[in-house]
Amino acid sequence: MRHPAQRLFVYGVLIRELAKGRAGELIAGLDAGRPASVRGRLYALESAADGGWYPILLPESDGGIVRGILHDARSVDWPAMDDFEDAHDGPDAEYVRREIAVTLADGASATAFVYCYARSIPADAEPIPGGDFAAWLSQTGRVAIGGRE
Repeated sequence: MRHPAQRLFVYGVLIRELAKGRAGELIAGLDAGRPASVRGRLYALESAADGGWYPILLPESDGGIVRGILHDARSVDWPAMDDFEDAHDGPDAEYVRREIAVTLADGASATAFVYCYARSIPADAEPIPGGDFAAWLSQTGRVAIGGRE
């Protein structure tokens, strides 16, 4: 029997420096994590609720580099995390939790759970060149969403 990933790769509002509100609560018990990356395309969406931005990831083995943090996930409350990410079995889910390949800064490989966008890319989605959501926020003067409830 295959064991599920015991790691979580975060690339957006679950990064400690960006996590506010419920996001901050959900990651409070995680380790400091290690810089890592996945392959794919990263976009930003503006939240109609608070005007902040959040990223969407489309994993692609031949895509660009998407930067984030790899955490030990043994303490994650997966049902609560899935609820926060709107990752469920219904047709209107915004994200899906998938196990994908992750590369650590030292070149080591691992697999981790990653929340990947489950819908078609919205017309107003902004590509994030360089695949680094936090850097994109800083460069554009935009802010991350205040937190999903």
